[in-house]
Amino acid sequence: MKSNATILSLLMSVISISASSQELDTYGGFTDIKGDKTGFFHTQKIDKRWWLVTPEGHGFFGIGLSHPVTGFSKGTVTYSYNGDQEAWLRDGIKKMRELGYNCVWSGPYSTERARFGYVNYELAERVYREEKIPHAIHVPLIKHQVELKPGEKRPDVFSDEYANFVRENVARYVTPNKDNPWIMGYYYGFGSFMRSGLWINETLKRKPGSPGRNHLISILEKRYAGDIHKLNAAYEKNYQSFDDLRKKGGIAYPAGYFTYSNNKTIAADQEALIAEIVVKVNQLGHSEIRKVDSNHMVLGCYVKGVTYSAELWKRITPYIDVLAPQHFSETHKINPVVESTGLPALLSDQVFGNVYPETLLRLGGTPGPVPDHLDRRVLYHLLSRRLAADPDFIGVSFCACLHDNSHTVSPYDRGQPGFFTIDNEPRSKTIGTAKEANAFIYQNVRHPKNETAIKKLDKDYHETNEHYRAIARRRMLFLQQSDR
Repeated sequence: MKSNATILSLLMSVISISASSQELDTYGGFTDIKGDKTGFFHTQKIDKRWWLVTPEGHGFFGIGLSHPVTGFSKGTVTYSYNGDQEAWLRDGIKKMRELGYNCVWSGPYSTERARFGYVNYELAERVYREEKIPHAIHVPLIKHQVELKPGEKRPDVFSDEYANFVRENVARYVTPNKDNPWIMGYYYGFGSFMRSGLWINETLKRKPGSPGRNHLISILEKRYAGDIHKLNAAYEKNYQSFDDLRKKGGIAYPAGYFTYSNNKTIAADQEALIAEIVVKVNQLGHSEIRKVDSNHMVLGCYVKGVTYSAELWKRITPYIDVLAPQHFSETHKINPVVESTGLPALLSDQVFGNVYPETLLRLGGTPGPVPDHLDRRVLYHLLSRRLAADPDFIGVSFCACLHDNSHTVSPYDRGQPGFFTIDNEPRSKTIGTAKEANAFIYQNVRHPKNETAIKKLDKDYHETNEHYRAIARRRMLFLQQSDR
């Protein structure tokens, strides 16, 4: 195992900083950016810029990969590491450092996130701890849509059963790590709540008297001031009372991704009901974590940027230490939310890295954000410059894997997100881009730009991103219509 001095030397060479190794502290923080020395990672605003501050009290900008350790990599472990997970884990950390990544915001995934329990969580966490890389811990309180097993329902988060589930997960994942200075914080999962209609519908379909069903209907009763006739008019129903609604159920909401009714009243109800579920999850998670650990940050859910409104971010502010949208866009900006909540932002899973080959498109999969690896490199550069310029961000977790997911592409495998193939062959140009862009962040993050410059960088990134998405959509349409 490499010493801290060796690790720092390697990091310094990768990010090409023309100064002595003394410029970085043990954790990779800039020694000339002075913050509070607390012994643990925390956030702090220093000279008008938000920073993640290392346990030694120095400014740090966390650059990570979202999916370095995942059950998607089973093929790589099998083919390239002879099934040896520990060798794969340690080599993965080495590869990340060589690429210029200084932390892992997604940490070693638990069995819930790692797909069918493939990744040995205890082994992964031990290796991360021994290799001394800053990382977050996944406390699996909530599942991504694609993590649900066939027939599995979303939990009733208002039930005693769910409260016990939260306590059990906190005991497993938080309690053993409460004194570990290499942990940046705890997060609950990726992609949560992006099918809000299904969350609400499954809660309302539970048995009469169920805690979640009762709570959501009570919220509707308050929204309609107890007037069942107004609700009936909006939903074209014929309930005799709200107690009748509690007994019969029968209300449902659009269940697609980020889908709401064209009826503005019903859409507003849906937003209000999913907000109740989101707030409850964050309340429970924060309360249980703080009972055993007051040292580390609570990062909350890594949510799709369009999932939370600015108002919902404000409601959960007491229960999180960082705003952690997976994406931001021209229509869903995060900077105003930073200003209104007083919390910094972590870009927790910005998509740039999933290349979906034609075989995936022919299977009816979703088109990726980029058509090929060249465009992937362009977006990486643009996004790196955008983030380095913005004083509201403390870090980024790029949506990519170290390795491709399989030899045979399927929708479940999610295409080609790796810097290396499943056989451990490097994509040298993509790797070179990551090294250069990550170095750019390190060299420029201490010099944020003004609002005008950030808007220009925003425009460059979003216009290019939309251009590539349009190409991907046209490719998918062509392949769907082609006889090839």
